[in-house]
Amino acid sequence: FSMSEHEGHLRVATTDGSAGWQGDDRGPSSESYVTVLREDDGELVRIGRVDGLGRGERIYAVRFLGDLGYVVTFRETDPLYVVDLADPTRPALRGELKIPGYSSYLHPMGEGLLIGVGQDATLSGQTRGTQISIFDVSDPTDPKRLHQHTLEGGSSEAEYDHHAFLYWPETGQLVLPVESWEQRPSGAEKLTTGAAVFAVSDTAGIDRAGQISHQGRGSDAAVGSEDRWEEDWMARIRRSLVIGHRLYTMSDRGLLVSDLETLADVEWLGF
Repeated sequence: FSMSEHEGHLRVATTDGSAGWQGDDRGPSSESYVTVLREDDGELVRIGRVDGLGRGERIYAVRFLGDLGYVVTFRETDPLYVVDLADPTRPALRGELKIPGYSSYLHPMGEGLLIGVGQDATLSGQTRGTQISIFDVSDPTDPKRLHQHTLEGGSSEAEYDHHAFLYWPETGQLVLPVESWEQRPSGAEKLTTGAAVFAVSDTAGIDRAGQISHQGRGSDAAVGSEDRWEEDWMARIRRSLVIGHRLYTMSDRGLLVSDLETLADVEWLGF
């Protein structure tokens, strides 16, 4: 998503230099840009650029939609930048929103709205768990975060692979694969995986409607055994899709069909 062709122009978002990492005291030296290129006699020529985005940070997410570009950078806080590309020879920064954490994937939710998926974080940049945000970008000069939901200690494949993300606008449902580790009193770690289903709305917010799990399906492995750990890992839900009134979730263990409204099991097909 860091590159986009629009009306004969190529828009590219890049980070130049080293952003460093938490605990790195060598000093930030990075800077991010949005560059506009046009073909001229068989070569790509730069005709415009916005620079100075996220100094000391690096790009985590980009989305180009029409004449606007949205760029997220992060080191300790998450600036969401709105770049106006209506005049490709004079792109300009229109708005900026600074919040803790970051979005690593941005998805259009409707006119003037974005869904962000990434990690919540403390003010010092320590991550806390998967974060879902709804942004109002209807005014490019004043982007706002309307709603936010954190899955404490969790992570999602959708944070680094957008194929794992599912937003179904007809019902306002968002489906994300999630996983988390729990420390048991015995000291052993337990892996919990599934697909979290949310009802999302710019007015009502983000409500967790339920969770679908493939763990334990078609497995005879004893709880706490090495075989069970491997089964739980294989049961991680990787993809989801909607067909008709059914929600399909897929893992390396099998395919589960669920009712889209109630999330009740309809059919399980083991691999």
